[in-house]
Amino acid sequence: MTSAFLRRFPSQLGHWSLHATLNALPSFIIAAVYLQLWDKPRAMLGMGCAVLVFIVAFATVTSLPGPQAEDSQLIGRSIRLGAKIRSWIACLSLPLLALPHGGFFLVPDFWCGWLACGIQEWIMNQLGAGPGNSGFNQPTFGKIFFLTLLEGLILSVFLLMIAFFSLIILQNRERKRAMRAMAAV
Repeated sequence: MTSAFLRRFPSQLGHWSLHATLNALPSFIIAAVYLQLWDKPRAMLGMGCAVLVFIVAFATVTSLPGPQAEDSQLIGRSIRLGAKIRSWIACLSLPLLALPHGGFFLVPDFWCGWLACGIQEWIMNQLGAGPGNSGFNQPTFGKIFFLTLLEGLILSVFLLMIAFFSLIILQNRERKRAMRAMAAV
């Protein structure tokens, strides 16, 4: 490991701890309250461990040398902007979860979780576990951990899409700024 990585990793770990925890909150509330997993300690531990995997993974990727680690680089700024936008979405989703009778249907985390359940169900069927074994019928640590990893992966793809579109917008701004600077000379 390089000294730049070791110097940058602790701050990235803090940054992604905040963002991943905040971004996981709507999913956690849906699982704990609506799916009634709050009294299943192994399920809750599975969710928490999967979130820790994402925290370490994002902190590692953004600490490695390269343009994704530099705040002065476009890709680094777009990842930060994408994370901020996703955090805003997560925060705005929280009041929707308090709505009676299906407010969670308006929350992106619900749909990503639903998709993750379908994918896990398909995988379990392919492995011969049979229908109804995706996780919530028997919420074991492993099933909930894997389900949370799938949902986090789907949400991360959305984060990457947000970062990609942010990158396009930021590049356009940079080009306009460069054109103005050239015109002023």
